[in-house]
Formats: sequence, C-alpha cells, structure tokens
Amino acid sequence: MMKISVNKIPAEGCKQHAIYDPTEMDMDRSDVHLKEPFEVDALITKADRELVVDVEIRAPLHLACARCLEEFPWTAWVETLFSYHVQPTDVVDIMEDVRQEIILAYPTIPICRPDCKGLCSTCGQDLNLAPCIHQAAAGRSHDEPRGGSLRI
Repeated sequence: MMKISVNKIPAEGCKQHAIYDPTEMDMDRSDVHLKEPFEVDALITKADRELVVDVEIRAPLHLACARCLEEFPWTAWVETLFSYHVQPTDVVDIMEDVRQEIILAYPTIPICRPDCKGLCSTCGQDLNLAPCIHQAAAGRSHDEPRGGSLRI
C-alpha cells in the first residue's frame, strides 16, 4: 500500500512507485473485472500543511461488451491530483482515492470495437461471427447493428 509519512517527504518532493493486488479491493462489477495487478506512480510534494500527490494509474481491466457480451481487455489510464491537509506526523494512505479513480474510469457502456454488430435480439446469434435468419427476415443489412438506428 502507498502510505506516505509526511515527515519523511523532502523539501524537493519525491517519487514513489507501487504495484497493487486487486484481489484485496472491492472493484469488480458484473461487466468490469480487475484481475491483474495495477501500477501507480506518484510525485509527492508538500507545502506547509498541504500534501499534494500527482498520480498516474495504469489498471488492466477485462470488460464485457454491452453489444456482443464478449470479454475484451482494456487499460484504464488515469492522471489525477490528490491534495490533503496534513500535520507533520500524519501518515496518509492514498489507496481509497486510487480505488475510486479507477472505478470512475470504468466505461459506462463498454464496447469491444466501434463496429461491433452485437447479438440478434431473437436468437442471440453473435452477428460479428455470422448473420442469422432473423436479421435477413427483418430486412436489416448485416452491417446494421441490433436495434437498427438505436445504438449503444
């Protein structure tokens, strides 16, 4: 865990690197999974009673496509700034803030690729793999996504 002892930060600041095990955190959603370790790089500075932590987070995620339900890899890259009002003897654990930033980076509607055709709403055929008789019967082209002009 990246715990920062305020009294150990030099006047010029310092850098820290950490690798976290996601199994210790509650970050999974039904369509988003963090299965692999993720990295955090931090530039830490202090001024009087303020601790400023400039972080870069790289979290490899496994997402389920909202159209075809196939799982695909995606990396959340987050750059953000944390600021804490501190006392000289404080120890600041930034892990909860890092966790929240990763969760906020999750795509609202994960899509494996822009041209994903999705599933047939009648038979469930993955239209990326092959057309189905329902698509032809409805008069849709194979390039038109499920739902016609209603796109996710």
